[in-house]
Amino acid sequence: MNTRFLETFVTVANLGSFRAAAQQLNVSQATVSSRISSLETELRVDLFDREFHATRITVAGALILDKAQDILTTERKLRETLSDPTTAVGRVRLGLVSSVVHTWLCDLIEEVARCYPRLELELTVEPTPNIAAAFERGALDMLLTTDERHDETCVCADLPPLAMGWFGPEGMRDESLSLSDVVSSPLITFTRNSRPHANVLALFSERGLRPSIVHCITSMAAIARLTRRGLGIATLPLACDLAGPGLYELDVDAKLPALPLYCVWRRSSDAATYKAIADLARACAERHQKLT
Repeated sequence: MNTRFLETFVTVANLGSFRAAAQQLNVSQATVSSRISSLETELRVDLFDREFHATRITVAGALILDKAQDILTTERKLRETLSDPTTAVGRVRLGLVSSVVHTWLCDLIEEVARCYPRLELELTVEPTPNIAAAFERGALDMLLTTDERHDETCVCADLPPLAMGWFGPEGMRDESLSLSDVVSSPLITFTRNSRPHANVLALFSERGLRPSIVHCITSMAAIARLTRRGLGIATLPLACDLAGPGLYELDVDAKLPALPLYCVWRRSSDAATYKAIADLARACAERHQKLT
């Protein structure tokens, strides 16, 4: 049964006029008459008595009026539920890079739990190419990533970038270094060909320098651990949760480029929920940005 026909029936019954119902529904009077006729044919009853140039609801029409109103109310509540992400129930599969994990992921998890307490997050932490491939084959619903993605199947929203810095062990804490000083030490950075890896090599290249040794490591925790042991100078996001005793930001005369971040999600029936999570991610990234 077409609920628009029921809506037309209820409107005519409440206003007592086909013309008034047409005006309220913003359709022609002929459309109202056609909808009522179709509904009467489907129900095999007359809903209105059209004699004497008046519109009076019949006994059969009055019998179903309350039930028709109930159906319309139920449909409205159903649509409101589906369009309101705060009522979201289920699981969102989120792929993300480790830079987010060690900066504002905990804030995002707290916000999601507060705003959408019935929603579960399944997290996959991998380098950008890995989560991009998983997203492509449908194994992930959303990405927090360093690469843009634009096609008809998904939405890509910019997030505030992560400020990056040079980090070293306790013994280098109070030193002022040039990029030439840095290049003489082993460099500990992210996965080869990742955005942070490419950015740091480009910075050296602009100065006509080339690091003697570059250790490329997937795990930020491993990068931090090796740096604390004095095995090299690292590039890490500023205000990350790995900084602290034994690992300190260094004073270097060359500033690292910020790391761009993007939130990607599928255009699907759950897009409202994904966008709501993306909005929370943006707010968390903005708060973290203020710490740097």
